[in-house]
Amino acid sequence: MKQFVLLVSLICLFFACQSPARRAEALIDAADSLSGIAPDSALWLICSIDPDTLPTERLRARHALVHSMILDKCFIDLQDDSLILPAVEYFAEHGSNRERMQTYYYWARIAENAQQFTLSSERFLMAEHFLGNDTLDRYAALIARCLGDAYSLEYDFVPAVRHYRRSLDLFRALGEQVNMLRMYEYLATTYRMMGDYDGFDSIYAEVWPQAVEMCDTGLLLSLSNLKVGCDLFRDADPSEAVDKLYNGYDHYTGGKVPENDYALLAFVYAELGNIDSTRFFLDELDALDFPFTISERTGFLYLHERMLRLEDDTKRLVGLKDSIILMTDSIINFQRTNSMERIEQRFRARMLEQSNRALRTRGHLFVLGGVLLAALLGAVIVRLVKRSRRIVQRKNTQIAAYLKELNDYRALKRNLLDRLDRQVSKEREVRELVESRFRQIRELATTYYQHPKTLRLAERVRALALSEEMLRDLESMVDLYHDGIVTLLRENGPELTEEDIRLAVLLIAGFTPQQISIVTDTAVNTVYVRKLRLRNKIAQSDTPFTERFIDEIFPSHES
Repeated sequence: MKQFVLLVSLICLFFACQSPARRAEALIDAADSLSGIAPDSALWLICSIDPDTLPTERLRARHALVHSMILDKCFIDLQDDSLILPAVEYFAEHGSNRERMQTYYYWARIAENAQQFTLSSERFLMAEHFLGNDTLDRYAALIARCLGDAYSLEYDFVPAVRHYRRSLDLFRALGEQVNMLRMYEYLATTYRMMGDYDGFDSIYAEVWPQAVEMCDTGLLLSLSNLKVGCDLFRDADPSEAVDKLYNGYDHYTGGKVPENDYALLAFVYAELGNIDSTRFFLDELDALDFPFTISERTGFLYLHERMLRLEDDTKRLVGLKDSIILMTDSIINFQRTNSMERIEQRFRARMLEQSNRALRTRGHLFVLGGVLLAALLGAVIVRLVKRSRRIVQRKNTQIAAYLKELNDYRALKRNLLDRLDRQVSKEREVRELVESRFRQIRELATTYYQHPKTLRLAERVRALALSEEMLRDLESMVDLYHDGIVTLLRENGPELTEEDIRLAVLLIAGFTPQQISIVTDTAVNTVYVRKLRLRNKIAQSDTPFTERFIDEIFPSHES
């Protein structure tokens, strides 16, 4: 116990530094975890949380559920459902199936403690419904046991045995030995009450060695007394039954008679005809402050009837018979309206109606969804059509604009081509005119070399060739028709003199050294020397246009 207190203290210390919401949630989780191994410590922990200070509705609902669960495990019987109602209201709408199952189970336990068996049965059935297919679960075993109790209270023993058997198998599969032995006790009691003594003997033979091995004195006493009752109903001697009962009390309880055996002892003494002992135990039963069921009270009335018969009290016996008849009618009326069979039928019918309602709602939602989807698709299609039309119109406008620009471009192109043709024609005419002019000069120079004696011709050639205007025109023509070669030579060529530039112009224009000697009034050898020097200057320069200069000025057939 000290270890559990220490564990709880460490948990509280660990969560003290967290935010209020997280601290409360952590404390509830810790209490839930401790409830199975130390329910007292879990109860102290859950009671340390004030539900009014919890910030969310879910935390308040979970606190209510865990608090109710811990109280049940501490054997504190709640009869008021005000504690668990926050969990019922919240988890019904927002909880998982397991949370709903746990809530309905402990809500049913509260109704069972308050002797509201109809409500408890309905809630146990709801808990079983939310349990679903999770059959290998401790709650499945607990719910099966509670449903067996509900059938047993109505003396409907066949379904009670079925539920007890299921609970026994589940506890065995879960390895819970103590609960498994308790289910053996419930089965033995049920078989004895239904008069199936062979069934009782088989259960007794199976469970007695296990109870002895575990030294469970309470179970051993209960089995021993049940065995005595079965033997008594099988015409055993009542005096031997009394001796066996008291031997069991001496052996297991130190001679103290348990309160739940008062009815059995009153019956045995009535069989013996012992009026005083029968009266004593009946008075003890009447003095018990215990909420007996209608069936149990009816059984007590039958014991009183047996007592009055022994006393031969006819007057009181008539009144008692009227009470027995009235109680029997109450039991019959209760079974007609609130028997477990009818409760189950109503529950199944309600579940079926809810399922059908859900299916109808789902069908209506499906139809509504189909209509909305169709409307949405129609709206989307209309919008897509409109958008497509706008796109087509925009594309048509663009195409028309493109065609107009294309036509304008074609007209402009035709205009430019016409102007270019005219310009080319003019340039051809000018070039032919200039070429014819320089051709005449070259022919004159050639004629001069062929006829050097003609002094007048030589003077005429020199007069024409040495004209500065002619050299400028020649330079302009060479620059124009050779892609700016003269300009490129002046700007990016090696350092050249004006005479070098003129020599280059004449060489590009196609003048031979002999013709150059005439137009520059220079000896032919001088022209060759200047030509060689010019070539070396260009070849040795670092200009990127060296190859072009050499190709243009010094064609390959002259190099």
